[in-house]
Amino acid sequence: MRFGVKTLFVLTLSISALVACNSGDSTTGPSGPPVVSAINGATLPTGQVGSTVIIEGSSFGATQGNGEVLFSTASGTVAAAIASASNWSDGFIVTTVPSGTVTGNVEVKTAAGTSTPVVFTVTSSAAFSPSTVAWTSTSQLPVALSGHAVAFAEIGNTSIVRVVYAIGGADNTNTAQSSVYFATVGPTGTVGAWTATGALPTAIAFHRAVIATPANSKVTALGYVYALGGATDAAGTQASLNIYRGTIAADGTVSGWTQAGALPAPLHSFGAAIFLGNLYIWGGATTNNAPVATAYRTTIDASGNIGSWKAQPSLPSSRAYFGYGSFAGYLYAFGGNTGTVAPNDGSTLSATSVGDVLYAQIDLRSRDLMGTAWATNATALNKARMKHTSVVAGGNVLITGGLYTGASTGSSEESYAQLNADGSVGNFNGATGSNTISSSGGGNVFNQAAVGYVDGAGAFHVIVVGGDDVNTPGTKHKTVFFY
Repeated sequence: MRFGVKTLFVLTLSISALVACNSGDSTTGPSGPPVVSAINGATLPTGQVGSTVIIEGSSFGATQGNGEVLFSTASGTVAAAIASASNWSDGFIVTTVPSGTVTGNVEVKTAAGTSTPVVFTVTSSAAFSPSTVAWTSTSQLPVALSGHAVAFAEIGNTSIVRVVYAIGGADNTNTAQSSVYFATVGPTGTVGAWTATGALPTAIAFHRAVIATPANSKVTALGYVYALGGATDAAGTQASLNIYRGTIAADGTVSGWTQAGALPAPLHSFGAAIFLGNLYIWGGATTNNAPVATAYRTTIDASGNIGSWKAQPSLPSSRAYFGYGSFAGYLYAFGGNTGTVAPNDGSTLSATSVGDVLYAQIDLRSRDLMGTAWATNATALNKARMKHTSVVAGGNVLITGGLYTGASTGSSEESYAQLNADGSVGNFNGATGSNTISSSGGGNVFNQAAVGYVDGAGAFHVIVVGGDDVNTPGTKHKTVFFY
């Protein structure tokens, strides 16, 4: 998503930790023109002026010498600064987008020649200010759902279509669904009418959905939407390990769903994110709703194929039903439940619900999680909470709904905190908006879905879609709210 690019790469990391130990690099200069294979893990990268840029390829030369990274300006090109010698190696360069850069070509130039240009799109900031929330209803889902997945995509390059997808989920009988709906985002953030598109091969709920496009991965098509895992029965005892991939068309429709691989184990209610062209999953519940602490990483290639999974450092404790997200080179888990809990269980008081916040840093070179364990944040959520949503962007996180003490009255419907440059999270506060989803007719919800997106004017929004009713569990909602 373009709104996250600014702070996604404005990192206060030790660059030496990211690019050290290039013992395998040649000590001689490049033998031919440099080759750029990806920028920020993408084929059509985006970023803001001043943001960090990671260039991968070959034949850059073991040392910079007279080498340059050239960005486009209104009158020509400008060379990007290389902060230290360790930021330049034969296959990896770290730099920042120079002042004056405009959308255009990026090239690596050495004594041996100049690389084939890669188009780099310069984006502007889209502020995310969750302290004051004012929810507005927009087009409702065709059916009431909970346990569904939503995802946002910007499709195209010069002519962009912005689309929100609602995938699978459970109906009022807690029966899993295979339906897929999409709606276009209007110029002020409103969501148009939901339209059915190609259905999933199998009915699932409590799965996760991610979208790969040329802006966040190496795919060369317009984009692919992935449905990962999920529960196939109402009790959640049967978890799926299937990964389904659908092909996105220019108008937002999805077709050609196919099984594109498998998760390392059957999972539902876990965390998932794409970062620098890699797919990460963490936590969740497996068969018979047993929570797990495992985390994994895999690659997505140019054709949208999923690579082999690589184990990553595990969470400090097994958990599912947590809020999750990725931002500025970190993965997050907010709260959740560490016990064996059915996905449709609406009990607000659970002895195994937790409020702690976990985060893990991604090594920008290897793409693996750094260290041997996730960090536990110094501050926790304001209440132990599960089956809620979190939207992470712009240096903040917004927590919405879920099951917690007081959920039946909506006493803590919204809370938010600042994300710090070192990955830690600040104190959680209650949002001060004058209207809530509950007071606007959306009820007190859990197992809803939420995602952040940018409208045509560059403004950032959060959308909350559907959900089960805390006061009468089993009564699903079709309401959709945004701000």
